[in-house]
Amino acid sequence: MDAINRLARPSYLKVIEQMERAMEPIRRQQLEISRALEMSGAAARIQEIASANQHWQELIKQASTTSRIAESLSAAHQSWIERIKPIQYDISHFSQLQASAKLDLCDTSLRLAATERLMAGINFEAIRSRFQIEMPVISGLESSIAHVTASYGSLAESLREISDITRLPAFVLPGATREIYTTSFAIEALCTWDEREDDDEAETEIQLVAEAELETSGCIALLQQVEPGLARPYIGARDALYGNNADRARHILSSLRELWNHLLRRLAPDDLVAAWIPGVPNQKDLLHEGKPTRRARVLYVCRELNNDPLTDFLMHDTRALVKLIELFNRVHELETELTDEQLRAILLKTDSWLMYILQISMGNFQK
Repeated sequence: MDAINRLARPSYLKVIEQMERAMEPIRRQQLEISRALEMSGAAARIQEIASANQHWQELIKQASTTSRIAESLSAAHQSWIERIKPIQYDISHFSQLQASAKLDLCDTSLRLAATERLMAGINFEAIRSRFQIEMPVISGLESSIAHVTASYGSLAESLREISDITRLPAFVLPGATREIYTTSFAIEALCTWDEREDDDEAETEIQLVAEAELETSGCIALLQQVEPGLARPYIGARDALYGNNADRARHILSSLRELWNHLLRRLAPDDLVAAWIPGVPNQKDLLHEGKPTRRARVLYVCRELNNDPLTDFLMHDTRALVKLIELFNRVHELETELTDEQLRAILLKTDSWLMYILQISMGNFQK
């Protein structure tokens, strides 16, 4: 009977079977290519960070060289000192700037090395599988992280001399590096402890997190200057982290959503941005249905700095924050209990972003 059934089967079914057998090696090859592309994406993100860190190392050497030049000038013969007396103050000032920039670069390099370790441990597919997150959510986050690392690399490349760094507000480079670090930290927090680094690296992480929390401790004060109404729910979100409310995760995440929805509009109101747009040389993607886009608002916030790589970084960094909040919200909606550490990580990332964009917006340029 089986033989008869096989003979009786329509010929097109046999053709379909043959096609499926022929397609199987191609499917396997596509899967291998897809996995290779995923690996190359991770490698590309890590390479961007590693390249930027190498760039900072070169600038540290440059700072050391110019510091030695300043030292040799200060130890010169009195006759030379008399010659340069009119500019002696400038030399001293220059030396202090070099020393300060060198310290910032050393801190930046250490934080970036930690970021590289965190990035190397992030597995987006594992996060998607563990929390059963829809592919568009994970893909959107992964894409935003790729753009953040690439734009950070471009920002690094644009700062070729120590003087390029000291021409910008003092918070710009440390803040950008903190941003990419806290982004990585927030994503990595979704991993389980047995996937984490060894004890020595964990101790370093604790120190870096404490430093980031200290650096961003003034974000609420800046937020209150902009809009007390936005500061109140955010303070409530931070307080909820240390409370016993069973619904505190929803409280925290909804507050972050509310903050994000209103802050950029407060920093870059529709009417002011719309009046500013006609003077912008490239007006592509600045308006959507007559309203300023997120890109337009970020450009408006950064208008006084006049630094395209920095503006581009802030734009992608802001998008990454939105995607992170979206991911954490999705995890929570699936009734997965978020740990204190995970909530603390997303709050730290938000604190860092707040501090950075508010400093830029308010012209709080710390020299």
